Amino acid sequence: MLLRLEIRDFAVISNIVFEPSYGLNCISGETGAGKSLIVDAISLILGAKASKTLVRSGSSSCFVEACFDMTDLKNRSELEKILEAQGIAFEEDMLMISRQIFVNGKSMARINGIGVTLQLLKNVSQSLVDIHGQHDTQSIFDEKSHAGYLDSYGGDKITKLHSRYTTLLNEYKQIVTRIKGISSSPDYLDRRREYLEFVVKEIGDAAFKEGEEEELIETRKKLQLNETTATALAEVLSVLEGSDGSDTGASHGAASDTAFAARELARVASQDASYTSLSARANAISLDLEALAADISKILDDMDYDPDLRSKTEERIGLLYDLKGKYGKDIKEINEFLAKSSAELSEIDANKDLLTELKTKRVAAEKELLSCAEELSSARKSAGKKLSAAIVKELADLEMPNAVFEVAFTRREKTKFFSSSGIDDIAFRFSANPGQEARALSAIVSGGEASRIMLAIKNVLSRSDNTPTLIFDEIDTGVSGKASAAIAKKLKSIAEGHQVLCVTHTAQIAAAADCNFMLSKHVVSGNTITECELLDNESRINEVSRLLSGGSGESSVNLAKDLIKSFL
Repeated sequence: MLLRLEIRDFAVISNIVFEPSYGLNCISGETGAGKSLIVDAISLILGAKASKTLVRSGSSSCFVEACFDMTDLKNRSELEKILEAQGIAFEEDMLMISRQIFVNGKSMARINGIGVTLQLLKNVSQSLVDIHGQHDTQSIFDEKSHAGYLDSYGGDKITKLHSRYTTLLNEYKQIVTRIKGISSSPDYLDRRREYLEFVVKEIGDAAFKEGEEEELIETRKKLQLNETTATALAEVLSVLEGSDGSDTGASHGAASDTAFAARELARVASQDASYTSLSARANAISLDLEALAADISKILDDMDYDPDLRSKTEERIGLLYDLKGKYGKDIKEINEFLAKSSAELSEIDANKDLLTELKTKRVAAEKELLSCAEELSSARKSAGKKLSAAIVKELADLEMPNAVFEVAFTRREKTKFFSSSGIDDIAFRFSANPGQEARALSAIVSGGEASRIMLAIKNVLSRSDNTPTLIFDEIDTGVSGKASAAIAKKLKSIAEGHQVLCVTHTAQIAAAADCNFMLSKHVVSGNTITECELLDNESRINEVSRLLSGGSGESSVNLAKDLIKSFL
């Protein structure tokens, strides 16, 4: 979960620190105070596109840093693997992610202080935070996203079926592509053979074994540590022994200079006994420095550091990453690609009537693909009924008791039968009022209805969602009164299993919060300053009162107190 967010020189924000707790955290404040800027800042942490317009006037850059507690992260081992491949380790179960955007438009991303690409940042952060804003509400109107929502609800069964379907579809497409290639080009087989021979040689010569990537990364870490240690010891030895670079071998290091000083003091002490103590001290220091230099020299001589091994290890890792970019995400997939390529090469060399053989394979592959597609379709329809019922229940709780929600399935045309998602087009259908036919979500006019449908979907999906932190940016847009109270209860429910951050302008949601934060802005010496304050109980009551009536009169304050109590 998110422990701490620091924002500096970001739009109207000079410097604020936001420290949310577990449960429901609400952020409120006057219009224009910069409430949604906190969400924008977190979006940068998640890898959103940076703009130089975000930099506060008069500043050279803006800076955002987030600290996450990884202790209870469900997919921690998977995340550790991604980070370790880049030489990044967790520090005391914490992960620090930062972005810096400069006025020239360039930006820099870091994880635990190490520079990373935006793609890596996205891969890491997507399992930490999920942001739902106005754009996400609009996404439910896009029917292309509906299959993804349904599959998320369906869980592992549908995920595994879809994965198998995707694998079979790719194999089927490869067969079809080969048939088209052979049919349309006389030299197709020659070109294909040449490519396969190259693949077999490149992967075969590399000869990577499963588990080798982990061994290489561990070796690199040890060699990097040894190199760092050796460099530091060598610098210390240089300081102690020194060298003037001349052919005489004369040196002017700390040890030789101290030895010279000891000899001079010994000469003085031989003439004046009052210097005997100083001479003895200088002699002792000189001997210590000589012994220290000798010990460090021996450590360097005995150190197990091989620059050639470091170079070979880096080359080997580079070769592996090159092959991963071409043939698979890991060594297992690369070797599977090699096996398939070798088999296809043998097939080309052995089968004189390959086209006939491929057509036979296509029939068998299509039959298997269709069987899997039908199984996936059946599983989705079963999940769709359960999802519909769950969302209708949620909508009833959100003051839409007569709402109808359906998951519609339309079998695709034969010419476009096998899509990447399956053989059905999946679309959500909705009706808010009795007697009205359920229609496409895009027919919904009310922003309040769209917000509540999205919240209902999020609440249903959150029960199986492992993302620890969920953010809702003005989910209450277009709603008020009883609907706002219903939304507040839903957010409270989601917060029982997640850390929830919610930007709101509604009193009911602010009253339901476990922690309240208020953003306010002031003009100081001609500059606009935004502050983020964690509200105590009295301030919380006053803020809920402000959201209710715009002021803090006695009746409004009493109403605010009653509203807060209603959520306890």
